[in-house]
Amino acid sequence: MKTWFAGCALVVMCTGCAPALKDLKPSLTATDSGTVWFATAGGLVRTSDGSRFTTGDRVVISGELGLPSGAGPFPAVILAHGCAGINPAAVAWASVLREWGYATFVVDSFGGRNLTEVCTNARTLTGTQRIPDAYGALRILVTHPKIDPRRVALMGFSHGGVLTMGASTAWAKETFAPSGQPAFRAFLPFYPYCNTVYPERERISAPVRIHIGELDDWTPAGPCARLVEILRASGQDATITVYPGASHGFDFSEVSFVRLTNVESGADCALQAASILGPLSSGSDISRCMRKGATVGFNPEATEQARRNVRAQLAGTAQVSTTRFWKTAKALSLTIPQSLLLRADQVVE
Repeated sequence: MKTWFAGCALVVMCTGCAPALKDLKPSLTATDSGTVWFATAGGLVRTSDGSRFTTGDRVVISGELGLPSGAGPFPAVILAHGCAGINPAAVAWASVLREWGYATFVVDSFGGRNLTEVCTNARTLTGTQRIPDAYGALRILVTHPKIDPRRVALMGFSHGGVLTMGASTAWAKETFAPSGQPAFRAFLPFYPYCNTVYPERERISAPVRIHIGELDDWTPAGPCARLVEILRASGQDATITVYPGASHGFDFSEVSFVRLTNVESGADCALQAASILGPLSSGSDISRCMRKGATVGFNPEATEQARRNVRAQLAGTAQVSTTRFWKTAKALSLTIPQSLLLRADQVVE
């Protein structure tokens, strides 16, 4: 377990080196790249009794900004890491995206909070609490002269996928990107957790493209497929690609296959909340369904297909084999209408 975290996380702890809020740059210049410190777009903290989220102070965190060759302005992708911090999969995606002509901003939600991982205790920092991180990253990124502010997408992995799903809601946009503030053009959550039901998730602000493995036993595909079906039924632009034979973290080439025995998994949970802010499920409710252990493993075929899909989705056209998806849907015992599946002529507006 310790070995996996050591090989996975690339977060650099920097206690005491984060600048004060008052010392942050209000905007970026054309020469800015590398490490960029910024403030989150607000904060979400637990109430004293732990039953709800309420507004909190802004937090100073950082991200790694990379630019492709050329003068710009470039479209951009903000990347949100998983529960173990920035790992080689996120770094690899950033490199590939820059090759395609996208600027990348890999956000570190942990260093500024003096955290290294939250896989073994999910209550330390939830994906929902990281939503202001994404919108804060967006605010500072679009001040860069080489970034096209109308073409910024958010891509998150696992815990960062939860963040991405939450950030995709109309509630998040209305809360953290009110009129006049920059907004995301699209959302690409990778293996997010969709088991918790709350009303805000059924109204999204921009196209959502979920990518997840058929065999994922940490964040199962079924609940995400059902959410997409709900969104599609109400006329909203959401799709899901389930990759046959793929597990959690299928794009993480550093791990061939491993069973993580000490991580918390809510794969068996089916929780409901009156709001994204709570009341949150009680400890006793969660303990009844929470278990330890999950499987992660690299799947080169799924990774290659995901690369093609994401490139097409970002470019504006989603191309994926509906035949393979339909076969996988049947294997998962999902009732999914044909209209749910991605078509080669679909456009990400």
